[in-house]
Amino acid sequence: AFSIAPRHAALRAAVVPRTTQLDMNVEAVDTKEIIKVGVIGMGRIGLVHLEAITKAPGVTPVIVSNPTVSKAEAAAKQYNIPRFTEDAMEVITDPEVDAVWICSPSQFHAEQIKACAANGKHVFCEKPIATDLPETVEAINACNEA
Repeated sequence: AFSIAPRHAALRAAVVPRTTQLDMNVEAVDTKEIIKVGVIGMGRIGLVHLEAITKAPGVTPVIVSNPTVSKAEAAAKQYNIPRFTEDAMEVITDPEVDAVWICSPSQFHAEQIKACAANGKHVFCEKPIATDLPETVEAINACNEA
């Protein structure tokens, strides 16, 4: 089990209720099959991740998104990705997508993580998971319960 709490017991009691527990599960992945991914956010960090994804064996980006659709279009063209959109939910709900890379601004992370969990997607999220501890715990628990 994994617990989000300061190391010092007095701080832990003051900052985080003792019932706040997270269960971190890891599953083995069969690398023989191609994992199709969507990437949300085509800003600086999104492009860094997209560059790495395009070089990773067994992984193929199939869709990218950005609210400024011209950025999504440019990234799709640069990395030869078949589809792009301005709507992150199109990436999350796309039946072809196995996993979603979340590289959007931090304030959107928790809701996008929960949407990925609700849609049965594996998720990679650029830091932070959320902008506060309750949202972080909620997002992680949504993934654990999916």
